[in-house]
Amino acid sequence: MKKKMVIGIAILIIATMVPVFAAGESETAASKPVTFMWWGNETRHAATNAAVDQYMAANPDKKVTTMPNPFDGYHDKIIIQLANGTAPDLFCFSTEWMAEVAYTKDPVLKNLYDLSDYIDLSEFSENLYKGGEINGRLLGLPTGISGWTYTYNINKLQEYVQKTGNPLPPGPGESWTFEEFIQYGKDFHDAMGPSSALIATTKDSLSHFLVHVLSEIAGAYYVNDQAQMQFTRSDLVETLNLFERMTDVGLLPAGRQQVESLSGTTVTTTNVAAGNWAGWYCWTSNVAENEDTSNSPVGIMAYPSLGRPEADGLFVRPAQFWAISRDSKNAEDAARLLNFILNDPKSIAELELQRSVPPTEAGQKVLADMGVLSGPAYESTRYLMQSADSKYTPFILVAELTEALRNEYSKFIVGSQTVDKTADSLMSQFDSILSRIRKTNGIE
Repeated sequence: MKKKMVIGIAILIIATMVPVFAAGESETAASKPVTFMWWGNETRHAATNAAVDQYMAANPDKKVTTMPNPFDGYHDKIIIQLANGTAPDLFCFSTEWMAEVAYTKDPVLKNLYDLSDYIDLSEFSENLYKGGEINGRLLGLPTGISGWTYTYNINKLQEYVQKTGNPLPPGPGESWTFEEFIQYGKDFHDAMGPSSALIATTKDSLSHFLVHVLSEIAGAYYVNDQAQMQFTRSDLVETLNLFERMTDVGLLPAGRQQVESLSGTTVTTTNVAAGNWAGWYCWTSNVAENEDTSNSPVGIMAYPSLGRPEADGLFVRPAQFWAISRDSKNAEDAARLLNFILNDPKSIAELELQRSVPPTEAGQKVLADMGVLSGPAYESTRYLMQSADSKYTPFILVAELTEALRNEYSKFIVGSQTVDKTADSLMSQFDSILSRIRKTNGIE
């Protein structure tokens, strides 16, 4: 009797344990939080946490553990976590770091095409979201966007118009050729005096302006996503000669002033504030800053063209990428959170411009309706998105390439090095740098 009682109690215990254990497992799976990491300042942290709160309010069965970080040390931290399989589910990842992880046979970032049931890409332009595509795998989606635009000091250009009777430069929706652009710069310089220039130069802008023109001349963006040059020596010579022309006619500042602007001195801000240098080739995200520096409203110039419909030198740059770890055990919920961050109006309203201009049409409309995104910054972004033909690649902003370009151009533009020697030196340096990049990243 006692033996039967013990067996009965054991069976009862097992019977009661099994459903409790199963229920516990189910509950854990249902409530397992998505881990979400990014970097930024306190303002960005607050905005991102607020967007996450909106997600959890809309999805009460979903939990998110947020992991805000400062930028210092973030790169090494996420690279180590990805390597040892401890990375958070969803995280922010710099565009410049993509080359470090994207070219292996089994990248440590999840292919987001495999999660397309949970992420709506319909509001992205194809060129934009494919900026995170490497070898057919979508490894990141842009947190926000920026790109290059031509802007000008409206007060100074109105002064020129009144003095000469010439019109303002063409704007978005209009067109002009590089020849017309150069002639306009010459006419402006001749009318406004020897210290004037239509386009200012800075360390950042000059190298990108060179790359923009080189890519237009080459008919393809100068470096592709396999770290290969897409231009010839003759394309480079033509680009350098064109910049010499723009300098000689006064569209650009004098050669020695350009070189001085590359060293980070105050020559640019001084001349911009004085109205001597009346326009900029700048990031769309810096348009408002240029309004402040010039003490003037800002206008947007049309992109000058070489007569082709393609704008091969224009790209939309992801501010950073959102990515999901390959080893995430919660990838579907991470994708749901990512979709909410990118596409839900409540999330977009919370984030505002903390991650630059939203990358989707719907996101930009939300902020435009709120009055957050307006004026020249909005106009230049819309115009860029309509005009850009080049896909962003991890090698567009390689510091070694732009530094080599600045160094050799500096010698050329002041007359201490011939165009042929400059082109030969750059072709050799670019070939060496890109070969090393391909080897380092396993591309060849």
